[in-house]
Amino acid sequence: MLDRKEQERAARTLRKVLDDTRGQSRRQFLASLGKAAAGSALLTTFHGMLATRAAAQETAPVTTMGWGGEWDERIAAAYYEPFTERSGTPVRVIPYSTPKVLAMHEAGAMEIDFLLGAGLDTPMLIERGVTEPIDWSVVDKSALTPNQLAYGDHAIGGSTLSYVMAYNTRRWPGDDHPKSWADFWDVERFPGPRALGRYTAYPTLEFALLADGVPKEELYPLDLDRAFASLDRIKPHISSWWETGGQQQQLMEDMEVDLLYVWNGRGTVTIRDNGAPFAFMWTDAAYQGEVEAWLAMKGGPNPKGAMRILDWLGRAEPQAAFARVMYYGPTNLKAYDLLEPDLAAILPSSPQNLPQQFAIDWGWWGENFDTAQRRFEEWLQA
Repeated sequence: MLDRKEQERAARTLRKVLDDTRGQSRRQFLASLGKAAAGSALLTTFHGMLATRAAAQETAPVTTMGWGGEWDERIAAAYYEPFTERSGTPVRVIPYSTPKVLAMHEAGAMEIDFLLGAGLDTPMLIERGVTEPIDWSVVDKSALTPNQLAYGDHAIGGSTLSYVMAYNTRRWPGDDHPKSWADFWDVERFPGPRALGRYTAYPTLEFALLADGVPKEELYPLDLDRAFASLDRIKPHISSWWETGGQQQQLMEDMEVDLLYVWNGRGTVTIRDNGAPFAFMWTDAAYQGEVEAWLAMKGGPNPKGAMRILDWLGRAEPQAAFARVMYYGPTNLKAYDLLEPDLAAILPSSPQNLPQQFAIDWGWWGENFDTAQRRFEEWLQA
Protein backbone atom coordinates (compact mmCIF):
# COMPACT_ATOMS: atom_id res chain seq x y z
CA MET A 1 0.00 0.00 0.00
CA LEU A 2 1.24 3.50 -0.83
CA ASP A 3 2.08 5.56 2.24
CA ARG A 4 1.31 9.24 2.73
CA LYS A 5 4.87 10.33 1.97
CA GLU A 6 4.70 8.66 -1.44
CA GLN A 7 1.37 10.33 -2.12
CA GLU A 8 2.80 13.73 -1.29
CA ARG A 9 5.83 13.15 -3.49
CA ALA A 10 3.51 12.17 -6.32
CA ALA A 11 1.42 15.29 -5.79
CA ARG A 12 4.51 17.52 -5.75
CA THR A 13 5.67 16.06 -9.04
CA LEU A 14 2.32 16.65 -10.71
CA ARG A 15 2.25 20.19 -9.30
CA LYS A 16 5.60 20.79 -10.99
CA VAL A 17 4.22 19.59 -14.32
CA LEU A 18 1.23 21.92 -13.92
CA ASP A 19 3.47 24.85 -13.04
CA ASP A 20 6.00 24.22 -15.81
CA THR A 21 3.27 24.13 -18.45
CA ARG A 22 1.38 27.29 -17.45
CA GLY A 23 0.19 29.13 -20.52
CA GLN A 24 0.56 26.12 -22.79
CA SER A 25 -2.30 24.80 -24.88
CA ARG A 26 -4.23 21.71 -23.87
CA ARG A 27 -2.42 19.64 -26.48
CA GLN A 28 0.97 20.84 -25.21
CA PHE A 29 -0.03 20.09 -21.65
CA LEU A 30 -1.23 16.61 -22.58
CA ALA A 31 2.07 15.93 -24.31
CA SER A 32 4.03 17.09 -21.26
CA LEU A 33 1.79 15.08 -18.95
CA GLY A 34 2.24 11.98 -21.06
CA LYS A 35 6.00 12.34 -21.17
CA ALA A 36 6.16 12.84 -17.42
CA ALA A 37 3.90 9.88 -16.69
CA ALA A 38 5.88 7.60 -18.96
CA GLY A 39 9.32 8.78 -17.89
CA SER A 40 11.50 8.56 -14.87
CA ALA A 41 10.25 11.82 -13.31
CA LEU A 42 6.91 10.35 -12.37
CA LEU A 43 7.99 6.75 -12.39
CA THR A 44 10.63 7.09 -9.71
CA THR A 45 8.41 9.35 -7.64
CA PHE A 46 5.34 7.23 -8.04
CA HIS A 47 6.27 4.11 -6.16
CA GLY A 48 9.71 3.61 -7.63
CA MET A 49 10.54 0.94 -10.11
CA LEU A 50 7.61 -1.23 -8.98
CA ALA A 51 5.34 0.92 -11.11
CA THR A 52 6.41 -0.52 -14.42
CA ARG A 53 3.91 -1.56 -17.03
CA ALA A 54 4.86 -5.19 -16.48
CA ALA A 55 4.00 -4.85 -12.80
CA ALA A 56 0.72 -3.20 -13.73
CA GLN A 57 -0.21 -6.20 -15.84
CA GLU A 58 0.33 -8.51 -12.87
CA THR A 59 -1.75 -6.43 -10.44
CA ALA A 60 -5.50 -6.77 -10.07
CA PRO A 61 -7.14 -3.80 -11.82
CA VAL A 62 -9.65 -1.36 -10.45
CA THR A 63 -12.71 -1.03 -12.67
CA THR A 64 -14.89 1.98 -13.34
CA MET A 65 -17.30 3.32 -15.97
CA GLY A 66 -16.80 6.09 -18.53
CA TRP A 67 -18.63 8.00 -21.23
CA GLY A 68 -16.37 6.97 -24.10
CA GLY A 69 -14.34 8.90 -26.63
CA GLU A 70 -12.52 12.02 -25.56
CA TRP A 71 -13.89 11.85 -22.01
CA ASP A 72 -12.28 8.48 -21.35
CA GLU A 73 -9.00 9.55 -22.96
CA ARG A 74 -8.72 12.79 -20.97
CA ILE A 75 -9.83 11.44 -17.61
CA ALA A 76 -7.28 8.66 -18.04
CA ALA A 77 -4.51 11.16 -18.81
CA ALA A 78 -5.28 13.32 -15.77
CA TYR A 79 -6.24 10.67 -13.22
CA TYR A 80 -5.77 7.05 -14.15
CA GLU A 81 -2.43 6.88 -15.97
CA PRO A 82 -0.50 8.69 -13.20
CA PHE A 83 -2.19 6.43 -10.65
CA THR A 84 -1.19 3.30 -12.58
CA GLU A 85 2.39 4.46 -13.06
CA ARG A 86 2.91 5.09 -9.36
CA SER A 87 0.94 2.15 -7.94
CA GLY A 88 1.21 -0.58 -10.55
CA THR A 89 -2.59 -0.93 -10.51
CA PRO A 90 -4.23 -0.67 -13.94
CA VAL A 91 -7.60 1.04 -14.37
CA ARG A 92 -10.23 -0.73 -16.47
CA VAL A 93 -13.08 1.32 -17.96
CA ILE A 94 -16.41 -0.03 -19.21
CA PRO A 95 -19.35 1.99 -20.64
CA TYR A 96 -21.36 4.04 -18.16
CA SER A 97 -24.77 2.58 -17.37
CA THR A 98 -26.79 3.44 -14.28
CA PRO A 99 -29.26 0.55 -14.79
CA LYS A 100 -26.33 -1.85 -15.04
CA VAL A 101 -24.88 -0.59 -11.76
CA LEU A 102 -28.22 -1.09 -10.02
CA ALA A 103 -28.69 -4.53 -11.56
CA MET A 104 -25.22 -5.63 -10.46
CA HIS A 105 -25.91 -4.40 -6.94
CA GLU A 106 -29.26 -6.18 -6.72
CA ALA A 107 -27.71 -9.39 -8.01
CA GLY A 108 -24.80 -9.18 -5.57
CA ALA A 109 -22.42 -9.26 -8.54
CA MET A 110 -20.79 -5.83 -8.60
CA GLU A 111 -18.24 -5.58 -11.41
CA ILE A 112 -16.92 -2.06 -10.80
CA ASP A 113 -14.88 -0.71 -7.91
CA PHE A 114 -15.39 3.05 -8.14
CA LEU A 115 -17.39 5.59 -10.12
CA LEU A 116 -17.65 9.30 -10.79
CA GLY A 117 -21.39 9.57 -10.20
CA ALA A 118 -23.15 11.56 -12.92
CA GLY A 119 -25.83 14.02 -11.90
CA LEU A 120 -28.58 12.40 -9.89
CA ASP A 121 -26.64 9.13 -9.68
CA THR A 122 -24.49 10.25 -6.74
CA PRO A 123 -27.28 10.83 -4.19
CA MET A 124 -29.38 8.00 -5.61
CA LEU A 125 -26.63 5.36 -5.36
CA ILE A 126 -25.78 6.45 -1.84
CA GLU A 127 -29.42 6.36 -0.75
CA ARG A 128 -29.92 2.86 -2.20
CA GLY A 129 -26.90 1.46 -0.40
CA VAL A 130 -24.83 0.83 -3.51
CA THR A 131 -21.77 2.64 -2.17
CA GLU A 132 -19.15 1.64 0.37
CA PRO A 133 -18.18 4.06 3.17
CA ILE A 134 -14.79 5.65 2.61
CA ASP A 135 -11.93 4.25 4.68
CA TRP A 136 -10.30 7.40 6.02
CA SER A 137 -7.31 5.42 7.23
CA VAL A 138 -6.44 5.01 3.54
CA VAL A 139 -7.90 8.20 2.07
CA ASP A 140 -6.20 11.34 3.37
CA LYS A 141 -9.04 13.66 4.34
CA SER A 142 -6.60 16.51 5.03
CA ALA A 143 -5.83 16.68 1.29
CA LEU A 144 -9.48 17.54 0.57
CA THR A 145 -11.50 20.73 1.04
CA PRO A 146 -14.70 20.70 3.13
CA ASN A 147 -17.04 21.25 0.17
CA GLN A 148 -15.92 17.87 -1.22
CA LEU A 149 -17.60 16.10 1.68
CA ALA A 150 -21.20 17.07 0.99
CA TYR A 151 -22.13 13.37 1.14
CA GLY A 152 -20.22 12.60 4.30
CA ASP A 153 -18.38 9.29 4.35
CA HIS A 154 -19.82 8.06 1.04
CA ALA A 155 -18.36 10.37 -1.63
CA ILE A 156 -15.55 12.75 -2.51
CA GLY A 157 -16.35 15.75 -4.71
CA GLY A 158 -15.01 15.22 -8.23
CA SER A 159 -15.89 17.92 -10.75
CA THR A 160 -18.34 20.71 -11.53
CA LEU A 161 -20.31 20.83 -14.76
CA SER A 162 -22.79 23.20 -16.35
CA TYR A 163 -25.30 22.82 -19.17
CA VAL A 164 -24.81 25.97 -21.22
CA MET A 165 -26.27 27.46 -24.41
CA ALA A 166 -23.93 27.54 -27.40
CA TYR A 167 -24.64 29.59 -30.52
CA ASN A 168 -23.04 29.63 -33.98
CA THR A 169 -20.86 32.76 -34.30
CA ARG A 170 -20.82 32.52 -38.09
CA ARG A 171 -24.60 32.67 -38.14
CA TRP A 172 -24.62 35.53 -35.62
CA PRO A 173 -21.20 37.23 -35.75
CA GLY A 174 -22.17 40.42 -33.95
CA ASP A 175 -23.95 41.31 -30.75
CA ASP A 176 -27.38 40.47 -32.17
CA HIS A 177 -27.33 36.80 -31.25
CA PRO A 178 -29.43 34.61 -28.94
CA LYS A 179 -28.79 35.57 -25.33
CA SER A 180 -31.53 33.80 -23.38
CA TRP A 181 -33.72 30.73 -23.46
CA ALA A 182 -36.55 32.93 -24.68
CA ASP A 183 -34.31 33.75 -27.64
CA PHE A 184 -33.60 30.05 -28.15
CA TRP A 185 -37.36 29.53 -28.44
CA ASP A 186 -37.78 32.57 -30.74
CA VAL A 187 -37.50 30.88 -34.13
CA GLU A 188 -38.74 33.92 -36.02
CA ARG A 189 -36.08 36.33 -34.77
CA PHE A 190 -33.37 33.67 -34.66
CA PRO A 191 -34.18 31.06 -37.32
CA GLY A 192 -31.96 28.02 -37.72
CA PRO A 193 -31.66 24.35 -36.74
CA ARG A 194 -31.49 23.60 -33.04
CA ALA A 195 -30.60 20.70 -30.78
CA LEU A 196 -31.60 19.70 -27.27
CA GLY A 197 -30.62 16.78 -25.05
CA ARG A 198 -32.75 13.69 -24.55
CA TYR A 199 -30.52 11.70 -22.18
CA THR A 200 -32.42 13.07 -19.17
CA ALA A 201 -35.37 15.38 -18.73
CA TYR A 202 -33.17 17.74 -16.73
CA PRO A 203 -32.32 20.47 -17.52
CA THR A 204 -34.43 20.53 -20.69
CA LEU A 205 -37.56 21.05 -18.59
CA GLU A 206 -35.91 23.91 -16.70
CA PHE A 207 -34.87 25.59 -19.95
CA ALA A 208 -38.42 25.25 -21.28
CA LEU A 209 -39.76 27.07 -18.21
CA LEU A 210 -37.13 29.80 -18.45
CA ALA A 211 -38.09 30.28 -22.11
CA ASP A 212 -41.71 30.67 -20.98
CA GLY A 213 -40.81 33.48 -18.60
CA VAL A 214 -40.31 31.72 -15.26
CA PRO A 215 -37.50 33.45 -13.29
CA LYS A 216 -34.62 31.17 -12.38
CA GLU A 217 -35.24 31.89 -8.69
CA GLU A 218 -38.76 30.46 -9.01
CA LEU A 219 -38.11 27.34 -11.09
CA TYR A 220 -38.71 24.79 -8.33
CA PRO A 221 -40.94 22.97 -7.85
CA LEU A 222 -41.12 22.54 -11.62
CA ASP A 223 -44.50 23.15 -13.24
CA LEU A 224 -44.48 20.13 -15.55
CA ASP A 225 -47.63 21.09 -17.46
CA ARG A 226 -46.20 24.51 -18.26
CA ALA A 227 -42.81 23.01 -19.18
CA PHE A 228 -44.28 20.53 -21.65
CA ALA A 229 -46.52 23.20 -23.16
CA SER A 230 -43.38 25.24 -23.78
CA LEU A 231 -41.62 22.21 -25.25
CA ASP A 232 -44.56 21.68 -27.60
CA ARG A 233 -43.78 25.05 -29.18
CA ILE A 234 -40.10 24.34 -29.84
CA LYS A 235 -40.34 20.64 -30.73
CA PRO A 236 -40.98 21.16 -34.50
CA HIS A 237 -37.79 23.21 -34.71
CA ILE A 238 -35.46 20.71 -33.01
CA SER A 239 -33.49 18.97 -35.74
CA SER A 240 -31.46 16.78 -33.39
CA TRP A 241 -31.88 15.30 -29.92
CA TRP A 242 -28.40 14.43 -28.71
CA GLU A 243 -27.73 11.62 -26.23
CA THR A 244 -23.96 11.76 -25.71
CA GLY A 245 -21.15 14.26 -25.33
CA GLY A 246 -19.64 13.06 -28.59
CA GLN A 247 -22.87 13.89 -30.43
CA GLN A 248 -22.82 17.40 -28.99
CA GLN A 249 -19.31 17.94 -30.29
CA GLN A 250 -20.07 16.51 -33.72
CA LEU A 251 -23.12 18.75 -34.14
CA MET A 252 -20.94 21.78 -33.43
CA GLU A 253 -17.93 20.76 -35.49
CA ASP A 254 -20.08 19.87 -38.51
CA MET A 255 -22.25 22.97 -37.92
CA GLU A 256 -25.39 20.86 -38.27
CA VAL A 257 -27.16 23.18 -35.84
CA ASP A 258 -26.92 26.85 -34.94
CA LEU A 259 -28.16 26.58 -31.37
CA LEU A 260 -27.92 23.87 -28.73
CA TYR A 261 -27.07 23.33 -25.10
CA VAL A 262 -23.94 21.39 -24.20
CA TRP A 263 -21.94 20.16 -21.27
CA ASN A 264 -19.53 23.02 -20.76
CA GLY A 265 -16.41 20.84 -20.88
CA ARG A 266 -17.31 19.12 -24.13
CA GLY A 267 -18.34 22.44 -25.63
CA THR A 268 -15.13 24.17 -24.59
CA VAL A 269 -12.98 21.41 -26.08
CA THR A 270 -14.91 21.77 -29.33
CA ILE A 271 -14.61 25.56 -29.43
CA ARG A 272 -11.20 26.21 -27.89
CA ASP A 273 -9.26 23.22 -29.15
CA ASN A 274 -11.13 21.97 -32.21
CA GLY A 275 -12.00 25.34 -33.70
CA ALA A 276 -15.79 25.06 -33.91
CA PRO A 277 -17.29 28.55 -34.49
CA PHE A 278 -19.49 28.67 -31.40
CA ALA A 279 -19.67 30.75 -28.23
CA PHE A 280 -21.34 30.27 -24.84
CA MET A 281 -24.05 32.22 -23.08
CA TRP A 282 -23.69 31.60 -19.35
CA THR A 283 -26.95 33.42 -18.61
CA ASP A 284 -29.35 30.95 -16.98
CA ALA A 285 -27.06 27.99 -17.57
CA ALA A 286 -27.81 24.97 -15.39
CA TYR A 287 -25.13 24.36 -12.75
CA GLN A 288 -24.86 20.84 -11.37
CA GLY A 289 -23.09 21.99 -8.24
CA GLU A 290 -20.84 19.42 -6.64
CA VAL A 291 -23.07 16.42 -7.21
CA GLU A 292 -20.53 14.68 -9.45
CA ALA A 293 -18.52 12.80 -6.87
CA TRP A 294 -16.20 9.81 -6.60
CA LEU A 295 -17.83 6.74 -5.08
CA ALA A 296 -16.60 3.32 -3.99
CA MET A 297 -18.95 0.48 -4.89
CA LYS A 298 -20.16 -2.00 -2.29
CA GLY A 299 -19.07 -5.53 -3.20
CA GLY A 300 -16.62 -4.43 -5.89
CA PRO A 301 -13.95 -6.93 -6.98
CA ASN A 302 -11.01 -4.85 -5.66
CA PRO A 303 -12.13 -2.91 -2.56
CA LYS A 304 -8.58 -2.14 -1.40
CA GLY A 305 -7.72 -0.77 -4.83
CA ALA A 306 -10.88 1.35 -4.77
CA MET A 307 -9.79 3.10 -1.58
CA ARG A 308 -6.27 3.61 -2.87
CA ILE A 309 -7.46 5.31 -6.05
CA LEU A 310 -9.99 7.42 -4.12
CA ASP A 311 -7.04 8.72 -2.11
CA TRP A 312 -5.69 10.07 -5.41
CA LEU A 313 -8.87 11.19 -7.19
CA GLY A 314 -9.93 13.82 -4.68
CA ARG A 315 -6.59 15.61 -4.51
CA ALA A 316 -6.00 19.06 -5.96
CA GLU A 317 -3.28 18.03 -8.41
CA PRO A 318 -5.16 15.50 -10.59
CA GLN A 319 -8.30 17.66 -10.37
CA ALA A 320 -6.33 20.64 -11.71
CA ALA A 321 -4.91 18.43 -14.45
CA PHE A 322 -8.41 17.33 -15.45
CA ALA A 323 -9.56 20.96 -15.61
CA ARG A 324 -6.63 21.62 -17.93
CA VAL A 325 -7.55 18.82 -20.32
CA MET A 326 -11.37 18.69 -20.17
CA TYR A 327 -12.47 22.09 -18.78
CA TYR A 328 -14.74 20.82 -16.03
CA GLY A 329 -14.23 22.63 -12.76
CA PRO A 330 -12.45 21.01 -9.81
CA THR A 331 -14.21 20.60 -6.49
CA ASN A 332 -10.99 20.58 -4.51
CA LEU A 333 -10.63 24.34 -4.02
CA LYS A 334 -6.86 24.02 -3.68
CA ALA A 335 -6.78 23.11 -7.37
CA TYR A 336 -7.58 26.70 -8.35
CA ASP A 337 -4.15 27.73 -7.03
CA LEU A 338 -2.66 25.46 -9.70
CA LEU A 339 -4.63 26.94 -12.62
CA GLU A 340 -3.84 30.05 -14.60
CA PRO A 341 -6.50 32.79 -14.27
CA ASP A 342 -7.67 32.69 -17.89
CA LEU A 343 -8.46 28.99 -17.57
CA ALA A 344 -10.15 29.36 -14.20
CA ALA A 345 -12.32 32.08 -15.74
CA ILE A 346 -13.98 29.69 -18.20
CA LEU A 347 -14.89 27.04 -15.63
CA PRO A 348 -18.47 26.69 -14.32
CA SER A 349 -17.66 27.72 -10.77
CA SER A 350 -15.66 30.82 -11.67
CA PRO A 351 -16.80 34.04 -9.92
CA GLN A 352 -17.95 35.61 -13.18
CA ASN A 353 -19.89 32.57 -14.42
CA LEU A 354 -21.46 31.16 -11.27
CA PRO A 355 -23.80 34.08 -10.42
CA GLN A 356 -25.37 33.97 -13.87
CA GLN A 357 -26.50 30.37 -13.49
CA PHE A 358 -29.12 28.48 -11.51
CA ALA A 359 -28.37 25.42 -9.42
CA ILE A 360 -30.24 22.24 -10.32
CA ASP A 361 -32.41 21.22 -7.38
CA TRP A 362 -31.35 17.61 -6.86
CA GLY A 363 -33.73 17.25 -3.94
CA TRP A 364 -36.70 17.94 -6.23
CA TRP A 365 -35.33 15.68 -8.93
CA GLY A 366 -34.65 12.89 -6.46
CA GLU A 367 -38.34 12.85 -5.52
CA ASN A 368 -39.75 13.40 -9.01
CA PHE A 369 -37.28 11.92 -11.49
CA ASP A 370 -39.24 8.79 -12.41
CA THR A 371 -42.46 10.71 -13.07
CA ALA A 372 -40.82 13.53 -15.00
CA GLN A 373 -38.51 11.27 -17.01
CA ARG A 374 -41.32 8.90 -17.99
CA ARG A 375 -43.46 11.80 -19.18
CA PHE A 376 -40.49 13.28 -21.08
CA GLU A 377 -39.79 10.00 -22.89
CA GLU A 378 -43.45 9.57 -23.80
CA TRP A 379 -43.53 13.16 -25.06
CA LEU A 380 -40.47 12.57 -27.24
CA GLN A 381 -42.09 9.51 -28.82
CA ALA A 382 -45.46 11.15 -29.38
